[in-house]
Amino acid sequence: MSLIEHKPKVYTLYLSTQTAAGSTYAPIDTNNFSIITWNINWDNLYGGYGSNVEERLSRVKFQIRSLSQSAILTDAANTGVLAIQGVGNKFANSPNGLVLGMINPSNEPVGGGTNHILIGSSLETAGVQCNLPFGYAPISVLLLNRTGALMANTTNYQLILSFEMNGG
Repeated sequence: MSLIEHKPKVYTLYLSTQTAAGSTYAPIDTNNFSIITWNINWDNLYGGYGSNVEERLSRVKFQIRSLSQSAILTDAANTGVLAIQGVGNKFANSPNGLVLGMINPSNEPVGGGTNHILIGSSLETAGVQCNLPFGYAPISVLLLNRTGALMANTTNYQLILSFEMNGG
């Protein structure tokens, strides 16, 4: 009897608040950078897998980096979490969506200035288990402060979402 090793399949989604309207994975609305919605073609991203519920299970990880801005971000106002609405986990969902991990401000001196960026990453962790949707379905990315409210003073950002699914 031979053992077959099943390697996970990894699907990566790059989202930017600066993607031009009409482009694939362009944000739907950028009026508030603390809550941005994208309409995702999930079947195109990971193949959809028909109706097999087991294979929709995934572990999601993220990495985010915002553009620089002049000394507006503070630890008190801009330390918090990145959450996503639109992917599910019946054991870890909150009213604000599935929490993926911590985000915080960081100094990024440019020409001796006091510019700041917002950063966060869970790529080196096991990720958070979720169920992925089928077809076209929106996801909203939320940047939440310590109290669970939308962060103030956020700006354009780039986000990498990595979905790891067990292969068959």
